[in-house]
Amino acid sequence: MRGLTRPSRRVAVGAGLLALTIAGGTVVALGLQGGEAAAAAPTSAASSPTADAAPEEAAVPAEDAQPALPTAGQALPTPASDVHVVVPALGMDLPVLPLTPRSGAINPPTLTAAYWIEPYGDPVGDAAEADNTLYLAAHSTNTGRYGFDPLLDEDGDSTLGTGDVVEVSTPGGTVAYTVERTQRYDKDELPDAAEVWEAVPGRLVLITCTQEDGGRSTENLVVVARS
Repeated sequence: MRGLTRPSRRVAVGAGLLALTIAGGTVVALGLQGGEAAAAAPTSAASSPTADAAPEEAAVPAEDAQPALPTAGQALPTPASDVHVVVPALGMDLPVLPLTPRSGAINPPTLTAAYWIEPYGDPVGDAAEADNTLYLAAHSTNTGRYGFDPLLDEDGDSTLGTGDVVEVSTPGGTVAYTVERTQRYDKDELPDAAEVWEAVPGRLVLITCTQEDGGRSTENLVVVARS
């Protein structure tokens, strides 16, 4: 994925809903901004694509939304990527890959990577290149070993605070984002949280499910940071 290049086309995101399926079978409907919606999966990631398709509608989650946890002694493979999200204070370093909605549902396919949600912002090597909010989603498992587990404490609250740094590295450089706020949203409230879905160049939003007592998650943790 060297170079992260594709023709420069600015995205206008559709006014419909996408469903974000993350850990624990949680579906978060993504409120999209006015304009057009992307229909086909892009092949790389320098700037977001434009398409002339109707907006996607909210979809039901896949029956097995979260990949199975490994058995004792089993190691999960980590996908290769030249894009990484790093939280130095937490010792977290995850590969990041693109993920485009399929039939309205976004379901990260692994526990060992984060995924940037298209057709929103893409990872950039320089903050000045950003043209939208960059959304990164990953599973959490309440085990402390996978995905965005380091972002959550045992109560499902954020381990990051105002002023902490999240780095996104690409072949073109690394952009450091400073955390402005963290908040837990009920999964039914997040679609209408306009402050989350604004198109803000230079902004990073991390999203994962909270996992409490091994039950089905009903909330999402959102971390908002700026470059």
